[in-house]
Amino acid sequence: MMSRVMLRLRKSDEVKYLSHLDLMRVFEFGLRRARIPVAYTEGFNPRPKMSFGSAISLGATSDDERIVLELAADMDPYELKERLNAGLPGGYQVLDAETVPEGVKSPISALNASRFRLTFCCGDECDCPAIESAVRGILDSPEVRVTRIREKKGNKEVDIRPSLLSAEVTGCGEGSAVIEVAVKMGESGARPQDFVQALGNRLANISVRKTHRLEQFHED
Repeated sequence: MMSRVMLRLRKSDEVKYLSHLDLMRVFEFGLRRARIPVAYTEGFNPRPKMSFGSAISLGATSDDERIVLELAADMDPYELKERLNAGLPGGYQVLDAETVPEGVKSPISALNASRFRLTFCCGDECDCPAIESAVRGILDSPEVRVTRIREKKGNKEVDIRPSLLSAEVTGCGEGSAVIEVAVKMGESGARPQDFVQALGNRLANISVRKTHRLEQFHED
């Protein structure tokens, strides 16, 4: 069995408007440039054997994008990280690299939740007590229904409360508020933009300025 390495990647402001597909292309270019001995698929159009974790929305930044590489030859994870960072364009940085133990089928699939830092713009001066109250109201509600816009299948109303793990105001003042939100991800999970909509339903004159993924983790 070929060895596998899981990477934790940072996506910074300068590349936040590149899509998940763009990231895959950039990373494939970085592998070639860094001369990483990655394994390839067979067939007419061989591609690097790599898998990516859950994608963040366009315009978001992250400190925890996960990628698993299958290698054709053993390589020290630290050396792999350093060589990749030298080969990747600005805006992307490999923060960690670790060998995936044998017998672990899909280390990425175990990461079913994410913590985000959401920065909101609330005019010249934030009503911090009102923001705190709105966040508490969302957490105390048995249901938090939002509408997801779907061009082809039509809009869909969903209850995100079962997938909303936590929400906390960590900063407020001078025209902005910072809220850290943890959600279960996946097809039936929640997204940071769902929480943004739920908060906007309770507060006027507030809009999200920045979405940043802090970490991915496993939630039972």
